Amino acid sequence: MKLKQLILEGMYDKLTGQINKDIFKTLKNAINGSGTQSKPKKFKGYEVRKEPIPFAGTLKDMFESEKNSLSVGEYSDDISGIEVDIELKVAVTEDGVEPGKFFIDGSTESNSGFDSIEVNIAINPKDGEKIFSKIQPVLRDLVRHEIEHISHDKDSDSSKPSKIMRGDLAMRKKINSNPELYYKYFLLPKEVDANIHGLYSKAKTLKQPYQKVVDDYLDSLVDDGIINTKNRKQIYNKWKERIPKIGGIPKLK
Repeated sequence: MKLKQLILEGMYDKLTGQINKDIFKTLKNAINGSGTQSKPKKFKGYEVRKEPIPFAGTLKDMFESEKNSLSVGEYSDDISGIEVDIELKVAVTEDGVEPGKFFIDGSTESNSGFDSIEVNIAINPKDGEKIFSKIQPVLRDLVRHEIEHISHDKDSDSSKPSKIMRGDLAMRKKINSNPELYYKYFLLPKEVDANIHGLYSKAKTLKQPYQKVVDDYLDSLVDDGIINTKNRKQIYNKWKERIPKIGGIPKLK
């Protein structure tokens, strides 16, 4: 692997690591400052405890319906050239989150060139901070994934000329309208690159071979019924073909 490729990939590590650290700090403070299940209270005006409040739909639906969020911070990184605002939404609930597990999701938005990443995290009240170690590598994957999307957006002040990709909203809507097409989400050019980079960040966090992390991730999608074995092979081959063109990422077998 060429030194230049390693430097280009590694320039996002410091920013990703700092954002992760600050998200956990905000998450910890929010949980500790939100009262108990029997006596919930708001943390900095944000309602963290969800257990006493019934809601319809999924955790994703609940987070999307919330207007408020917690500010993690604004970042302007000279090394990577990324400027981004990080927001966090938190739930501590038994509804939809089994003990020992967690929910995590994220999205990127660009308004007038200013970018923001929203991270949603839900944990079971029986776990508390002990679940943080399990969340850590997945959060690292998510943050690096979303940072890659920022670099793709031609309307972003943080976009990279060599990374800019054409919009794909129409295809995303088509995929979301049909569960049988969902595997194609992982074949979208933007998602291919974002997943490759995100999983590499996860592998470094776990200190595991990149091959293992990719295999485990795709296997989990099959196990959860999100894709089938045929789709898995298509996605794997697409990623394998793309990695040498990106550079700085270990090749797949």
